[in-house]
This record gives sequence, structure tokens and C-alpha cells, in this order.
Amino acid sequence: MKGLLALLKKELTEQLRTNRVIIVAGVFLFFGLSTPLMIRYLPELIKMAGEGGMTIELPPPTAVQAMAEYTSTMMQFGVLIAVLVAMGAVAKERESGTATLVLSKPVSYAAFVTAKFAALSFTTLIATVLGGLACWGYTYLLFDGAPGAAFFYQNVLLFLYLLMAIAVTLLFSSLFRSQLAAGALGLVATIALTLLSALPWIGEYMPGALISWGNHLLAGEPGGEAWGAVLVTVFIIILSLYLAWTGLKKKEI
Repeated sequence: MKGLLALLKKELTEQLRTNRVIIVAGVFLFFGLSTPLMIRYLPELIKMAGEGGMTIELPPPTAVQAMAEYTSTMMQFGVLIAVLVAMGAVAKERESGTATLVLSKPVSYAAFVTAKFAALSFTTLIATVLGGLACWGYTYLLFDGAPGAAFFYQNVLLFLYLLMAIAVTLLFSSLFRSQLAAGALGLVATIALTLLSALPWIGEYMPGALISWGNHLLAGEPGGEAWGAVLVTVFIIILSLYLAWTGLKKKEI
């Protein structure tokens, strides 16, 4: 991939200069800190709210519940953030003419797309690590028996899921000049792939099965392995990047 290292350095510098890393990591940190707090004190808040009338009894919250809720939240907000940061990665540069300038130099289309994916993956990795550490730390302080190893694997699976959302959105960002169109299609495609995990048989091979596997690990339950979903998700990422740079090459930059 001609020019990959130079383009990657450019993209990483842009991620830092625009404070994108700080913003994305800040959102993950917020949910990492707030989710355990919400799970821990929600029963007490409900109890206080029901003092003048009907009383609602809830089972005591657990560390596993707090961690699973964090992952569920990041499946929603994390995917939305991934789509937002990726939807203009190529479309915005095509619209402004920057892509034409860059691709007029001795660099390949494959390197152009791959560098953007790698830089966005770096930002997402930093955010996932910080958010996960914040969630585990607060859960450890507020609950008993916070599973460290299982939550680590859960976050690895979450990160892979977010990479899929980035790659799919990057594909549409390469095919359309409109950032809005790229973001909307990327979000719809990610949601559709996730909903397919509810189908019998085929669902265990869809990206949504990754989070289900992580929840089994958190709960210490046997089974739930989804290696097929891991392979399919990696395939979707590679296919999306391939279609992105081949599609971009055929487009009028």
C-alpha cells in the first residue's frame, strides 16, 4: 500500500489536533463512570420515589449487572459515536477537495482508506480502554466480585463490534459525497446486522452475537461461544474496506 505510513501519520495527527480522541474518550468515560453508579443507586431512588404510594421491590444490583449494562449502553451510544466520527472521513474530504489533492500524490486508494480506518480504530481503542477501566474501577468500588478477566474479554468483543460499525460507515463515506447519507446508511446497516443475531441459526454468526457471548462470560455461564460471529465480523470489516477503496477508485473524486 503505497504511502500508507505517511497517510497514517497524517490521520493520527488530525485525530489529536481536532481533539477527537479526547471527545470520544470523554463520552466513553462518562458512561463508564455513570453506569455502575446508576445501577448501584437505582433501587434506592425508586424506593424513595415510591414512599408515598406503591412500593416497587427490585433485587439487589450486582457487579455483573452493572458491567453488562455498560456494554449494552455502548452498543447503542458507542455505535452512534463510531458512525459520527467515520461518516465524514472520506465524504468530507471529497466534498472539500482534499481527497483530490491527497490522491494526486504517489499514494494508493487502498492506503488512503486503510489509514483512515486505522486512525479511527486508534481513537476507538483509546476510548474503549478508558471507558472499560472506569467502569471496572467504579464497579469494583461499589459492588462485590467484579470479574476482571471476563470484563476484559467483553470489551475486546465490544471493540471488534465497533470496528465493524466504523468499517461499514467508512464504506458508505467512500461511496457518497454526503456525510449525512453515509452516516444514515452506516447506522442502518449496523443495526440491521445486529438485528439479524435474533434469527435462529444464522443469528449465532452475526456481529450481535459477540455481545451475547461477552454477557455469558460475565455471568460465568458455560457455552455462548461465538467464534463464527468473530470470523464473520472480521470478514465484514475486510470486505467493507476493500469495497471502500475499489468503489472510491471508480468514483469521480
